Amino acid sequence: MQKIQLLFDSSPWLIIPSLLVGLAYALLLYLKGKKLGTVSWGKTINYVLAGLRFVLVTLLCLLVVGPFIKQIRNTIEEPIIVFAVDNSASIQSVGDSVQWISEVVALQNEIQQQDYQVETRSFSSSDALEIITFSEQRSDIEGLLSDIETEYEGRNLASVILVSDGIYNEGISPAYGSYPFTLHTVGVGDTVPKQDLKVSNLYFNKVAYQGNKFPLVAEISNTGFSGESVAVSVNYRGKTIANEQITFDRERGITRVEFLLEASEEGMSHYVVAVGGLEAEFTKENNVSHAYIEVIEGKESILLVAQSPHPDIKALKLAIEQNKNYEVETAILGLTDWNPSIVANSKFDLVILHQIPGRGLNDTQLNQLVQDANALWYIVGEQSNIPMFNQSNGLLEIIRQNNETDEVRPLFNTSFNGFQLENDYQTIIDGFVPLKVPFGRINFKGENTSLLYRQVGNVKTSQPLLVTGEVDDKKQAVLLADGIWKWRLQEYGKNENTQAFDALFTKLTQFLSAKEDKRRFKVYPVRSEFEDTEPVVFETEIYNDIYEEVYGQSVNLSLTGENGEERNFSYITNENNTQYRIGNLPEGIYSYQASVKLNDEQLTSSGEFSVRRLEIENLNLTANHDLLRELAQTSGGQFTIAEELEVLTAIFQNQKLQSKIYTSEAFLPIINLKWLFFLLLLLVAAEWSIRKYMGSY
Repeated sequence: MQKIQLLFDSSPWLIIPSLLVGLAYALLLYLKGKKLGTVSWGKTINYVLAGLRFVLVTLLCLLVVGPFIKQIRNTIEEPIIVFAVDNSASIQSVGDSVQWISEVVALQNEIQQQDYQVETRSFSSSDALEIITFSEQRSDIEGLLSDIETEYEGRNLASVILVSDGIYNEGISPAYGSYPFTLHTVGVGDTVPKQDLKVSNLYFNKVAYQGNKFPLVAEISNTGFSGESVAVSVNYRGKTIANEQITFDRERGITRVEFLLEASEEGMSHYVVAVGGLEAEFTKENNVSHAYIEVIEGKESILLVAQSPHPDIKALKLAIEQNKNYEVETAILGLTDWNPSIVANSKFDLVILHQIPGRGLNDTQLNQLVQDANALWYIVGEQSNIPMFNQSNGLLEIIRQNNETDEVRPLFNTSFNGFQLENDYQTIIDGFVPLKVPFGRINFKGENTSLLYRQVGNVKTSQPLLVTGEVDDKKQAVLLADGIWKWRLQEYGKNENTQAFDALFTKLTQFLSAKEDKRRFKVYPVRSEFEDTEPVVFETEIYNDIYEEVYGQSVNLSLTGENGEERNFSYITNENNTQYRIGNLPEGIYSYQASVKLNDEQLTSSGEFSVRRLEIENLNLTANHDLLRELAQTSGGQFTIAEELEVLTAIFQNQKLQSKIYTSEAFLPIINLKWLFFLLLLLVAAEWSIRKYMGSY
């Protein structure tokens, strides 16, 4: 329904001059007995022609005045009933879903006959109920209801009918949600617990070190098999490497089985945990679970060389070893049987020099230490030899005045982009106690970035306290103060934890020890583990000789599964999309080999990733109708089961849901009216046709 109102931007009195102009034009042209050429016509024709010209000229004058129209449009929307259907695999697993689909479709038809809009939504689509496939591997009921709330915001959503078994395995409990619509629930599935065994959980570290033993804990869930015994086994590459016999002492419960396995081969390892099946089990599909563990060569090694015993050593060691991938070896000059040559032999990823250069280390030993280390971190203190320090490090030099010191507090550089630190931690760091630094001028030798600035009293400066940089492709850092143990002690005294201190120095260690990848061709998956319901995404980087990224190159990619099956793909990179997606890969470990030809040079890249089967839908097959009852009761709806849908039919027959009227206004220039154009055209054509017919022109 639409209403149109004529409005004027200027005075409506201008209509009168428009009428007068039209009238004057008609009088002068037709009503003064004027003959057109040699042809004259009667008064009736003259009056008709004058009238046409009067209307035409008046309308044209009105267009010049510029009125506009107010358009009011009323749209009526009938009440909307949305059927939210749980299309997860757990529903299909407990029986034939077709048994109740026909009943729900009949309910939809009954509601449509009452002039209501009926729409269907599921976890993955808006398909009609008859063509929905119950194959989703996740059940996020709260997410489904929240999506409906968002999608129909501002519309005439009257009710939602949730058809589900009440089992959710993703997102929060739908009972915690608050929904602005009446929610009726229809319970499907079987509420009687099934007699079943299953591997309900696996607990393991995703990373293990080659040659070490690691624990793998399996939780075996039992329903209805009290007194029965089964075998739980671990298989690796088709061979059973561990086996444990367990006996269930209760009708329902969980039994934990722990295996201690050896990480023998570097790379991705696929372990299959299986529980032996029993004849009375409802399903054996959940008797197997998979663990994917990355076996790496070993921990990264950090060497901390100190001039003398110092509390900083313990504080740094505790902080760095928060990361299980690092191990710290300490060497104290004069107390530890240590020689600088071990750095080259042991290939330490980072060497921390605490108050070194100093006494007890000659130039030759220092040069060997600096040369052989993969990365260096200098900590300057009172025992440091400043002239030797200035020569050995490549970041800065200290021009000290009279061996004096200055007390400064740390100030975190929020512009530092080497790594991220939480804002709360930055605030804690800015409140650390002052430390003594050499008093003097700092001269920088090359490009560097300050991680910590100095704050003297309440004055914030741009003078460095902790500096990082790169010298001859080797990362270096300089901390111009010792005594950082006080920071760790202070934080623990205030917060009963040392999270900010540990995060600062652990991430600094990671930043310094990380080896920069200078390869010109890199193809790698964005994650090391994918689910079988999602595509595997590869990122591609290609660089020219001066390390500028280039695009438009043809890349060949080959995947090889555990069974030896090979899949080949090819794609071309472009600046807007450097990713390549591969879907529908079955479960397992895959190795990949990528190649590209760049300027007649063949470049390659390789690696591994795993695809994990999503099995959570088979872990719980007992319908939870209590949850559905709670949802319906909370929202003022009705709970029923699929076999008794006449309850809902009666509800919608007895209540009259109201339609909703939406009103919209629009202000448009009158020239936007299309019919006005055709009216003007008709007036001109009619006048011309009559005159032509009467013998004029």
